[in-house]
Amino acid sequence: MGRDVDNKRWRASATAAAWWGVFLPSALLVLLAVWLGMASRFSPWLVMGTVALLLLCLGLVLFRLRSGETRWLEYWREIVPCFISVHDRRLRIVQSNALFDQYFGQRRGQHCYRVYKGRDSPCQQCPVLKSFADGRVHSAQERLLTPDGRRLEVVVTSAPLHGARGQVDAVVEMFTDITEVKKLERQLALMGRAVAGMAHRIKNIVMGLEGGIFVVNTGMENDDQDMVKEGWEMVQRNVAKVSTIMRDLLFCAKERQPRLQPGVSPQRITEEVFQLFHERLRNDDIELLLERTGPEHQGNYDGEGLHNLLSNLVANAIDACRFDPQAGSKSHRIIIRCQGRPDGSTLLEVEDNGAGIPEDVGSKLFEEFFSTKGTEGTGIGLLVVRKIAEEHGGRVDFESRPGEGTCFRVLIKPAPAAAGN
Repeated sequence: MGRDVDNKRWRASATAAAWWGVFLPSALLVLLAVWLGMASRFSPWLVMGTVALLLLCLGLVLFRLRSGETRWLEYWREIVPCFISVHDRRLRIVQSNALFDQYFGQRRGQHCYRVYKGRDSPCQQCPVLKSFADGRVHSAQERLLTPDGRRLEVVVTSAPLHGARGQVDAVVEMFTDITEVKKLERQLALMGRAVAGMAHRIKNIVMGLEGGIFVVNTGMENDDQDMVKEGWEMVQRNVAKVSTIMRDLLFCAKERQPRLQPGVSPQRITEEVFQLFHERLRNDDIELLLERTGPEHQGNYDGEGLHNLLSNLVANAIDACRFDPQAGSKSHRIIIRCQGRPDGSTLLEVEDNGAGIPEDVGSKLFEEFFSTKGTEGTGIGLLVVRKIAEEHGGRVDFESRPGEGTCFRVLIKPAPAAAGN
């Protein structure tokens, strides 16, 4: 349908161009020749009137051609697949194309830095200001924020628009959306950094596996069942570590559709995670508690994803208690909470009284593979938590006080019934 409309526009414009640019001037020239032939036999006033009529007709033709060219320029300006805006010296938007208006709205007369980034002052290294200053083309990469909250990665190119005397009257700014390209770059970077960051951890796990195998073999040679059992537990423990790392890596390294299923209960998943870690903490001086608020409810959730989410949060809380500098002077406690809310959403909380998170580290927690545990941590866990929460239409936030503890909160929502079928 759209292509047919474009073809009709093209044929209509071509017909108009042929009429106004070829047939009409030719007809006027023929008419001029006839009039001049007749005028040579009559008065000079008729000749002057004929010339005046010719100039008027040519003026009309040029006007039509120019207006047609302007319409074509406007047409092509609207279909260009990038954002275009024109700025004055006060950095106000004076013109913009259709794609710009679609994403940012009609913002003519407003300052560009407020429209793009919500700032109250011009951006540092602004390419528009540079083009006004030196009259040259400048490029940069920027991150823009649309009114509906979307973040766009763009390549910005600014070019000066010169006046009749060569002065820069305005600057045109063009944005090319490279959000998907940057997303792909981040995914590739995640994979590379994951391999490099986990090399030491995997080496330790392999050494643990080798040690477990050695203990098992020694126990079998000496017919010592206790030693065989001990060695087999070492093997199982390290295999579980490898499985966890690979599962978390796959969560972050590729696009994944959540396996939504009807009848999944967040309360039951919370109980499963509690039982899993409660057994593991029997020999640790860490108390694990479970609190449930409200009746049990069910919905369309990814049960495996929620289990993974809670497991990562509890594992981080355990590490926060184990690595607490005050571990010898206080008893550590971890609380898992699950609360159903009236709007159908679920609030999951994991609170600990461990080491806490330093203020200068809090802003980096959800960055790519950031970890406070050095070579003992991969930094994948919280990325997995955030991704699973977003797959359930939710979000993650936290509160922490250094030396007192941390509380992570995850708000999730069940998917519509049709999504689980």
